Amino acid sequence: MRSPLHAIGVSALAASLPLLIWLSASVVALVALSQGFRAGANVFLWTLIPMGIGFHYTSDPTSVLLVISVFLLALALRNRFSWEQVLVFASCITLIGTFLFYNIASTVFDQLIDIYNQILLGTDGIPALEDKELMKIMIAGYSVMFYFFSIAVLSLARWWQSCLYNPSGFGSEFHSLRLPPLVSMAAVLAVIFCLVFLDRLGVWVPFVVSPLFIAGLGLVHWTFEAAKISSFWLIGFYMGLFLFFQLFFPVLTSIAIIDSFFDLRSRFKFSKKE
Repeated sequence: MRSPLHAIGVSALAASLPLLIWLSASVVALVALSQGFRAGANVFLWTLIPMGIGFHYTSDPTSVLLVISVFLLALALRNRFSWEQVLVFASCITLIGTFLFYNIASTVFDQLIDIYNQILLGTDGIPALEDKELMKIMIAGYSVMFYFFSIAVLSLARWWQSCLYNPSGFGSEFHSLRLPPLVSMAAVLAVIFCLVFLDRLGVWVPFVVSPLFIAGLGLVHWTFEAAKISSFWLIGFYMGLFLFFQLFFPVLTSIAIIDSFFDLRSRFKFSKKE
């Protein structure tokens, strides 16, 4: 950003356009990461004005909750939190954000349920679900999407900061991402707990293991970098991830758990290609 006014202008303008909310949140995070709380809070507060107006007319607080989440995560990352700690912190913020969304804008979920039921009425072979079941699925799904979007926006801001002040810094951070064994064990126990009470908590399993999935992606990027594999294949990996997400998700999560306990980076050495 050339100046604080420039950052405020870009962020506020992007916040006024629904499809550019991610850009607005990224600018807020970039300023917070680069210049600290005071400068970041200045951009953050100005950004809330157009977002607040949008919330008034749409009754959807997602954009407001997103920029708050990313701002807090950026401050944590600036104040010497590791990425591993930020991933766990993001889970806590997401739960709070989901709780607030459900209590502030429950009508949005009701509208989505009505739309989903209308789709099911015109589809043969798919059993109808009760509204309570749909509500649980949508709340858990919202949490997962909110979590991944917050991390993606924060990562974009961190990458921008790296490009400006520390080239390849973000890449090194992401490649070394590895959750502590205690966190992985807690996630595994939480998954077991959700499976025991499958009817009530089964839909929360993807959210519980989301930090592990991010760590698994970091390990994949490290592997491509260490083995000097062309970025073309990395693009292919993400295409496969997009097409077969339900297969890749548990595989990457399992690999991240193994890495957490056995530090796979230290066990696999790649010869450097000239």
